[in-house]
Amino acid sequence: MSERPQGHDPDVQLARLGQRCRSLAPTLYREQALYLQRVRSLLPSAVKTAIQNLLCTLPSDQTEALDEHQLQFQKRIDALLQRSSSLITVEQLLVLSARLKKEDRRLRMQQLQAFTERGSERADATELDDATSTPPAASVGVELSLDLPLERPDLIEGLLPVDPALMPSEPTSHSESLDLAASSSLDPGSEPSELDVLRSLFVMAGDSLESTEAESDRRPALDPQESNAVDPLDTNDQLMPETASGLLHWLDCLDAALIRRLRNLSHAVNVELMRAGINRSLLPIQLLDAVISGQLPSQSAPSNLLKLTLPLTLMTEEQSMQTLCVLVRPADLEFDDHGLRRIRARLRFQRGELGSWLLKERHWQRRARVREVQTHWWPNQPETPPSR
Repeated sequence: MSERPQGHDPDVQLARLGQRCRSLAPTLYREQALYLQRVRSLLPSAVKTAIQNLLCTLPSDQTEALDEHQLQFQKRIDALLQRSSSLITVEQLLVLSARLKKEDRRLRMQQLQAFTERGSERADATELDDATSTPPAASVGVELSLDLPLERPDLIEGLLPVDPALMPSEPTSHSESLDLAASSSLDPGSEPSELDVLRSLFVMAGDSLESTEAESDRRPALDPQESNAVDPLDTNDQLMPETASGLLHWLDCLDAALIRRLRNLSHAVNVELMRAGINRSLLPIQLLDAVISGQLPSQSAPSNLLKLTLPLTLMTEEQSMQTLCVLVRPADLEFDDHGLRRIRARLRFQRGELGSWLLKERHWQRRARVREVQTHWWPNQPETPPSR
């Protein structure tokens, strides 16, 4: 008789789910570390193969002109790959995930501050207009308006899209991007002026992109304030969380950080391609993020290459320009390697188990809250109202 109530006890069920999660956590860590190790081993060959496929699309005269700078270009690419591979570990990706969350919170605070400033400026302007103009007749009833409630910006927080102009700008050096802008403007054998303008726009956009992320890649350690930004590590000093929701969030953080790390590597490789004269344009990071998130469609291209058709609005007639650049994605790496696909399949299976445990966890958490309310709020009241 004592086992039956215990089987419906929310605390007991949550403790059992926690024990299952603690037993699964080492397996998840091992599989994730094995996945990242496989990515590190495949990354150099994948990037070099993508560059080779890109070189095959160039005309022969342009390829011959690159022979004298070929050795320096290869050394720079090897240095980028070596540095990026050292940052693709579980610990480094957790550090990057913490910084991404901190940047997101900072961006939201800046949006809220901008809305507040706009609302105060609008209120001051309204008061000034009321003081200089004759007071209108008193209106009776409720005034309806389509204006946003900028006097209360907290009411619309998160409803408006993110404004890239409100991103924090830190004074960092962009010598590579400035050199690219100068070389593109001084190239004697340049294309027509419309393409030069478009190319310069890409370079100017690349100058102001993700300076904080570039600095975060160079920082070896995590600040004490940033160490609290990873949600799964907030509750205790353990490396991994002990709940199904925490483990799922842990996996999502690693996936997002890996995508960001590969995107940063792709952008750095594209900068080197433009410096070497292989590419004539540099795609902004916003376009790479739009492709990764599925907001911008891309054309068919070899693995780890991105092919886009960009409209040229500067032309009198409707024309477009095709651009091809490097974009390393985990999906392309998995498509080309069977071992990586098998590890991903095991991670998906374990994620499915965590999903079922998450449903049970939420169920028993609701039961625990209901029991707590029934215990502390009018405990002597009947659970169901009396029938009339």
